Amino acid sequence: MKPKIALLIGDRTKGGGTERMCAFLANALARSGRFAVSVVSLQESQPRPAFGLEKKVRTFCLSHGDGSRRAFLPAALLRLLRLCRRERFSVLIDVDVVLDVLSLPCARLSGAKLVSWEHFYFGERLGTPLRPLIHRLTCRFSDHIVVLTEADRALYLKEGKPRCPVTMIRNPADFLPLPDPMPPREKVVLACGGLVPRKRMEHVIEIAALLHDRFPDWRFRILGEGPERPRLEALVRERGLSGTVELPGFAGDMAAAYAGASLFLLTSSSEGIAMVLLESKYFRLPLVSYDILCGPNEVILDGVNGFLVSPGNTEEAAEKLALLMGDDDLRRRFSAHAWDNLEPFRSAAIARQWEDLLSGLTAGKEGQA
Repeated sequence: MKPKIALLIGDRTKGGGTERMCAFLANALARSGRFAVSVVSLQESQPRPAFGLEKKVRTFCLSHGDGSRRAFLPAALLRLLRLCRRERFSVLIDVDVVLDVLSLPCARLSGAKLVSWEHFYFGERLGTPLRPLIHRLTCRFSDHIVVLTEADRALYLKEGKPRCPVTMIRNPADFLPLPDPMPPREKVVLACGGLVPRKRMEHVIEIAALLHDRFPDWRFRILGEGPERPRLEALVRERGLSGTVELPGFAGDMAAAYAGASLFLLTSSSEGIAMVLLESKYFRLPLVSYDILCGPNEVILDGVNGFLVSPGNTEEAAEKLALLMGDDDLRRRFSAHAWDNLEPFRSAAIARQWEDLLSGLTAGKEGQA
């Protein structure tokens, strides 16, 4: 009998990085043939998921039109516990540690092991006072914690003092297929992500304003959607950048978006590890990123395939971009070295790490096929 692995996620139908990685891991584990894999979603807000799953992956949804959030969470907890007991899952994997508030009691009461998968970093609050409390519960009661960067692993060990192992398993860069042949590059600086305060897309607009007069034939393309759109559109108009800064919304074809750009810019205040940074690297885009706490300095070789700049420093970011925008040879050189440190971000190696971790947790523990 194969061990039964269940990935618990807030909403598998969304199109963000956590949903993408949930689909990646579920599919990789199913293809390995070593596990019976399920994805459990608290709710499903869209009729179709953004990322497809292998036919062998079973899916469950815990929401049945519950009213208020106050009523929904206890109902979801009871449904998850019933599901865990009925399916006899060997391991629950939380796709974001905040879900430990539900899965910790369910794992203990059903006999499943719990893997807490951190998609941000230990110090991230995301606007909720509950996250630090949940981090403490995770460190005390989880069976294994998985983080995305060495920096976050060090944070967990120092600040969280966990009672369980903490393993660093990266996210893959090679999630999207490379076009063959690659299309011509446009004079476009690409930025991608939700239009939310943490992504600081207003910095992209400020950087564009600093560079517009020197590079009038370049455009800044911000892909994504979110509540910040009206403010960002107003700022574009205010700075007279309507022909320079583009806000086209979601990209239907991210591979084409990466392949058609020349540079990538990341201005976030925090990340676990930005999938868009990894994917841009895989598409051989020279990178310019704020050197925030977790992620960019483990992806970018500074001065080799990108530039790291002081967090929040729009003038420094503009100057680094100017070096690349004004020098075709430098862009080509950075692009040629984009894969110099890509191997740790390959899907096959990452899938093997997960398989080995889960095999260790389920050794001698059989699920029901």
